[in-house]
Amino acid sequence: LQFSCGWPLEDIMAKVQKVGRELDVTASVDRYEVVGGGSGGDVLGSGLEAVKARVSFISSGQHVDYHVRVIFEGKYWTVTRRFNEFAALSDALSKRLASVPEMPQKSVVRQFSHEYLEARKSGLTAFLREICKRRDALNCRELQDFLLLMQRMPHFFDIGSPEPVQSAEVQESTFGIADLDYDPVQGLLVLGSTDFSWSSRVDTKITNIKMPWEKKAPNLPSSQMSLWHQAPSELRFEMQGVSRFTASISCVLLAASRDKAACLCGLSDGTIGVQPLRPDRDARTGGSGGVSVLPLVRHTSAVVALALDDAEQWLFSASSDKAIIVFDMKRQMIQCEVQAPAAPTKMLYCQDHRKLFTATKSGVVVVWDTSFMPMQKLATIPDSGFISNNPITAMDFDAQSGTLFTGSKEGIILWAVKINDNARGWGRKLGHVSNIASAPNCLAFLPSSREVVAGFASGAVVIFDVDRGEPSYSIKAHTDGVTTLRWLDAPRRLLTASKDKTMKIWDFPSMERAPLDSSSLGFQSQGFQSQGYQSQGYQSQDIGRSYDGTRTRSSASGYGGGSYAGPAGGDPLLGRGASIPQNNSFPPSSNGGGYGYNAPLSRSSDPGSAPSRAPVYDPGRDPHTGEPAPLRASGLSGAPAPTQRPHVVGAKPSAALAHDDSDDDLAGWAN
Repeated sequence: LQFSCGWPLEDIMAKVQKVGRELDVTASVDRYEVVGGGSGGDVLGSGLEAVKARVSFISSGQHVDYHVRVIFEGKYWTVTRRFNEFAALSDALSKRLASVPEMPQKSVVRQFSHEYLEARKSGLTAFLREICKRRDALNCRELQDFLLLMQRMPHFFDIGSPEPVQSAEVQESTFGIADLDYDPVQGLLVLGSTDFSWSSRVDTKITNIKMPWEKKAPNLPSSQMSLWHQAPSELRFEMQGVSRFTASISCVLLAASRDKAACLCGLSDGTIGVQPLRPDRDARTGGSGGVSVLPLVRHTSAVVALALDDAEQWLFSASSDKAIIVFDMKRQMIQCEVQAPAAPTKMLYCQDHRKLFTATKSGVVVVWDTSFMPMQKLATIPDSGFISNNPITAMDFDAQSGTLFTGSKEGIILWAVKINDNARGWGRKLGHVSNIASAPNCLAFLPSSREVVAGFASGAVVIFDVDRGEPSYSIKAHTDGVTTLRWLDAPRRLLTASKDKTMKIWDFPSMERAPLDSSSLGFQSQGFQSQGYQSQGYQSQDIGRSYDGTRTRSSASGYGGGSYAGPAGGDPLLGRGASIPQNNSFPPSSNGGGYGYNAPLSRSSDPGSAPSRAPVYDPGRDPHTGEPAPLRASGLSGAPAPTQRPHVVGAKPSAALAHDDSDDDLAGWAN
């Protein structure tokens, strides 16, 4: 079914540039061949060869070669592969893609019977055909190397390649990053990192136990919240301050208001940590270890999500004890406290129409009206109130079209949210992407290209095409699980954070899009699995605004756009760069002000110009990070990749820069 809510799809789709390339490749196993045999020597040698031929874990001996016929752009060639190379390809794709087609099982003992080999040939052919139908798989370098696309087609990389490129990186030295918040206008970045290793956390708790002969407990931290400032017109960050906590951090929030400018973090002990942006307006001190926490706000269980009403300066905190507390940061008082039907997992806030969305472990989303206190429940999505065993692990909301995106083990579901004038609301299912192997940890909607980005525990960032209802591209962004995403639609920029202690910034390809009248905007989706329901007429009128990727608040991303007039950094692509004032008003770091060095920037004749976006391809390097690509299962070297080096902050200098004595290379080193 095709869903429409206001304007035809072809009016915008013709001028929107999607990520990745359209490749028409066909591959199938044409035939197989049993290779190798007896050595022809003595009896002992023949016996050893017979054993080797039967054990699949030994590379030598008798084996089967499969001849794969590949067709691309009217040309065809044959690639010879063994079964273990098929298995290596499947393992590599499973770490990058949301799901991988089923492949024949690998046996411990090799079998060479005709029936067995024919069945395996059919299974491998089905695997290749399903993989070649997937746009995200065809854009993976592992599959391209497996099919020898680059070697057989010299002009392969001359084809337009709108691929994301990593442009910057911030590294935490101690803990994995659990959440981030970013203000591109003021150039402020907040990272909340915590110890994800349970054994390390147990060891820290045991160490923090006060012994009778000790004057005080060691009080070792298990998490920290760091504040970073972006350099003017550059994607380079410098640490301004850090606060450490004995409790774990689950979420962070940047409250950049005029009166109470501070960084906030939700802690596992039920409190909310505070790091002021200006030292003259410190928060009150309390809690264990003498760290700064918000007064009065104390949950009986861990805080899992934070959101902020910028106009009223109301802080919403959700806890696993099902309580949602509204705290007035101006008056320093609690406005109200309500109970969710189940333990919350995610929370985001729509500022213009003052609606709070709370995702729960029961698989439902509760919509609250915050225009008056105590806030009232408007809707439950789905409105049937069906309780599921699959908790919602990720959520995002497009205020322009009134579309809610939820992620769980069931997949990614699109909901049309409607709130009428009688303070009643409901949600209708628009589409469903079900072909994912695990629940996403975070979601972000890309309005300019109508795509959904999802971060997974494997470290992959997968892009789903809303119009087709299927995955279209994948990035192996991190070596550990992706914890949060933040999308900036104006510069087409994505921020990703992970348990591997890194935060990376990716520049997506720019698009050519004709301006549209905001009154004609709506939502349309085709290609998703339909529930037999036509959603025309369910475009939200009560929740609608121009989406710019910065106003919808959540525990994982979003900023208030408040009136805090602190040091300005600015996003170079937004054209809001400014100089850093001499008197820095941020509190100093307790460890000396940083973790290392700032990577040297590329020289430019215009210091205020934006970094170059055009990639230069270099054979043998990863297409996203620019690092040397490892050898694939086929034994081939990596394919061309952009050589533009991302700006890395917080890591050791590379060996290539060890003998560079320029002034820029020394920036960030402690005296």
